[in-house]
Amino acid sequence: MSNAPPDPPSPFHFQTSQPRELLASIEFAAGQAEQAGDDHGAWRWLVISVTLAAQNACLCALDTGDEFGTKGMTRTDARAVTRWTKDGRRGPPPLAVREPRIVSPLELLRRTGDPFFLRPPYQLPLNREINNAFDDLVDLRNTFLHFSEDGWTVDLREIPPLILVACGVIRHLAVTQPVYLRRAEARHRERVSAALDRIEAAMEHYPGM
Repeated sequence: MSNAPPDPPSPFHFQTSQPRELLASIEFAAGQAEQAGDDHGAWRWLVISVTLAAQNACLCALDTGDEFGTKGMTRTDARAVTRWTKDGRRGPPPLAVREPRIVSPLELLRRTGDPFFLRPPYQLPLNREINNAFDDLVDLRNTFLHFSEDGWTVDLREIPPLILVACGVIRHLAVTQPVYLRRAEARHRERVSAALDRIEAAMEHYPGM
């Protein structure tokens, strides 16, 4: 006897995934990058979306093969999940299984460059320049996320180098050495690569670069 077909998904439910969020963020960022020369307001959304894309690229890489995503969690949450799994999953799952606390974008970046968390060749080749630039980008993102009654005053010439560093991080993790493609949709790598090409072209041709 065959099973009845599953009910169709509700039209009111939104379902996503880490690879899909990475793709959505970077394609949105590409559109903002191409507008930034004429619309200074696009820089804000470019910074926010590129930072989010880099964060998702790190999580996509770290969570591959990790059922509960402990490599992206705080150490306290990761230990709680590990104890529960080693104990045969007896008792209720820890809160971290349902509501994990993810480490900061800077720590996610560091972990993708640590062979303990991500083995070669997928491991990100980090250096001080990349770390410092990403730190500055996250600071700028945090500034833009908070309401400012007087707005912001930013020297736009400082932003393209930070965006290009983030693009390099994403390109390595999602295009050059992606470890997570089995969890992604068709043409994911090609679409990420195309979006990165558009962002890099816009940044490299921005006046002052």
